[in-house]
Amino acid sequence: MTRGRPPLVALKEAYGIAMKRGQVMPVSEGRCDHFHFLLFTENRVTFIKVKRTLSEISDPKEILQNYEREIRYLARVPLNTVDAREFWVRSPRGTCHFFLIGKDRIFGLQADGSVMAGIDYPLELPPKLKDAPALPAGTVQASDKAPALSKRKDPAVTRTPALPAGPDPVPEQASEGV
Repeated sequence: MTRGRPPLVALKEAYGIAMKRGQVMPVSEGRCDHFHFLLFTENRVTFIKVKRTLSEISDPKEILQNYEREIRYLARVPLNTVDAREFWVRSPRGTCHFFLIGKDRIFGLQADGSVMAGIDYPLELPPKLKDAPALPAGTVQASDKAPALSKRKDPAVTRTPALPAGPDPVPEQASEGV
């Protein structure tokens, strides 16, 4: 399920920025849309996800909070020494924010891909449940209102029809295994 229309202007601008850094291969849209395109540079392959904001946000921490779901999806892309994951956000006025999604940190980037000093945040996966009560291991919290079980026979559970006695329905396959 998509959440709104595709960020066409942001994708077009991001493609142009990525072309300045190396070769770009767009990824076709489909059910697996963790990233929009691949950027091939001399020593790295970068998976890039592009989003647009509807409001003018300049605080990187707020941007990361607003797009936590997308960052979690992008963080599922396996990471090794030659791969990188980047998250790019375009505001309505055309300013872009770039982030490098590391193993346990998120770093701010400049448009050329260089890491900005002092802009890094922890990558918290999976999200912490703040309001959930702590339970001892091996226990399940019971609900006050358990659903009543029906005593009727379930129509989905049916008996499998028995095969008729007699010769094997496909004799040529039965003799090959002997």
